Order: sequence, then C-alpha cells, then structure tokens
Amino acid sequence: MQNTAIIDSDTLDHVVQVAKAAGDTLRAGILQVLNNESYGVLELGRIFAMAQPAISHHLRVLSEAGLVSKRKEGTSIFYQRTNALGEPLLQALFAEIDAKPVPSEVQKQIKAVYRDRQHHTSEYFATRTDALTTQQELICAPTVYTAAVLEAAGINPAAAPPRGRDGKPKALEIGPGGGDLLTQLSPHCDSVLAIDNSAEMLAEAASAAASLPNVELQQQDFADFQTTTGFDLVLATMVLHHQPSPSQFFRQVQALLKPNGIFVIAELCAHSHEWVKQHCGDFWLGFSAEQLSHWAAQVGLTICHHQYFAQRNGFTVQVVAFRPPDTSDQPNPLDNKTRKPT
Repeated sequence: MQNTAIIDSDTLDHVVQVAKAAGDTLRAGILQVLNNESYGVLELGRIFAMAQPAISHHLRVLSEAGLVSKRKEGTSIFYQRTNALGEPLLQALFAEIDAKPVPSEVQKQIKAVYRDRQHHTSEYFATRTDALTTQQELICAPTVYTAAVLEAAGINPAAAPPRGRDGKPKALEIGPGGGDLLTQLSPHCDSVLAIDNSAEMLAEAASAAASLPNVELQQQDFADFQTTTGFDLVLATMVLHHQPSPSQFFRQVQALLKPNGIFVIAELCAHSHEWVKQHCGDFWLGFSAEQLSHWAAQVGLTICHHQYFAQRNGFTVQVVAFRPPDTSDQPNPLDNKTRKPT
C-alpha cells in the first residue's frame, strides 16, 4: 500500500488544482482566447457555442484555480487571464497553450464579437450629430490634453517648425475628432494621415484640414489599415475606449510604427461612470496604467512619458507615450525629451 503520509499536500494542492482546471479541452481553449483579451460570459458562450450556465461553470473552475480573474466595467463583468508574472507554473502553462493555433471557427466567432462591439460605437457616432460636443461637455475638451500630447510627441507648437521636409516626421492620427490636433501637427510634420471608420466624424475634421496641404483624411477601419512605409509618430486621443479590442489596437500600432517611432495616446483613467456608454458611445470605462503597460509590453513597447490631468465629473485624463525599448541609443526624429511616469 502506498504511504501517503510522506506527501505534503499543502505544497501540491495548488499544482493539482491548476492541472485539473486546465486539463479540459474547453477550459484550455478559454485560457487561449483570454490571452491579452477579456470577454463577458455571453461573449465566451458565443465564441464556444455554449449556453451561459455551462460556460459560467467552466469559468468558475478556472477562477477557483487562480487561472482567470474578473474585471468590472460598470455593471458588466469581463473575464481575463491571471497575470502570470512571478508564477513559473502559470507561465509555463500559458506559454504551452499560446503556442497552439486558435481553431478557425473560434477565430471566426471572435471576429463576430469584435464586430458587435464596434457596432456599439459606430451606431452612436452615426446617429449623433452632436457626438463630439457631448463628449467634450461631459468628459473632456481637447484643449485639456492637446499641449501635453504634442509635448509627449516631441513637438513644440510655439517653436518655428523646420523648413522643408527634412527632419519632419510622418504622422498618423487615429480618430481625428474635430481636427484640433491636426492643425498643430501639420506645420511640424512631413505628412499627416488621419483615419476614422466614421464618415460623420471625418466630416467634423474636414473643415480644420481644408487649408492643410500635407494632411490627408481617409475613411478606414484601423484594424484593416495597412501600409508599406510606416510612421514616425502615431497618435490616438480619446480613441482607445471605443476600440473593440485594445490589445489588438496596440498590436496594429506596433506594426505601423517605425523602429524609432513614438506612439502617443490621450485616454481616460479607469472609472465607474457607466453612463458614458449610452451618452458618449464608450465601450470601455477607461484604463489603468498597468493595463496600458501590459498591452504595450506584449508588442515590445514601453512607456516613456506619463502625465495625468484631473477633469470634470470625476474623470482623470492620462497622456501616455510609448516607444520600442531598444531604441534609446538611436537618434529620434522627433528629438523627444520624455519624462518618467508620475
């Protein structure tokens, strides 16, 4: 008979629980799709063609084993994979799961979930002619963060821009809004491409860009945007909280950014004001610095500038700049003097 008295259950219980939780094809699949992304119960049920009670059971098993955690977005609950930093067992498990390809049918359903998320925002901006005004009145006007965005990008609007095209960056602005940033970027850039998937939003920026010969407006879904040249500077102000997948957004930016380029965002800090979903078309209730840093790190970017601005109705705006971590010794075309996060 085996002598179980010599087995220290206290040191093995967690290993056994993790092994049992992950030792199921469906639960391993859930962990796979939760890599860098978070989903609600109904979304996961759709992805895996499973009823809510059944998917909730599997999430409970994964949660009890410490493999997934919950994040509240107002009254909504999203599940995400546990941060495996400092957990060799979880790191090894997740690495093995992530090395396997996601089944094509699962990928198809994930894209369908993203389309539904995008529809929430697209419908809002398509039907609200006062969308920009409403957001600025309720949350934040561009004047609050525009100067900080330019500073993070290494641009001094008060200084005379260099003559000619030499030394001027090629810039991309995602979601130009009313064009407030375009007018200040234009003199300091070789070219500025502004894209938005909403014709109504581009119309808002058109008047500001009409007299700017190096600015091009393009109706384009950012997730599908491709180029062969890349950009020195990518900017997105008050855009990320509308994106169906922030992690995919960072991945797309990294693919478009030149090796010594800079990515700058102005974004809301995490908050609990769920009314913005209805009144401002937001999908996410802001983001923590840890979330932004995690998504950036996954694609090889690090934070090089971080500022906070208290704003009306209890909101806080953050301006964050990212760049590849291995370019510190390379000349920066924007001559950016960044500050450590505060």
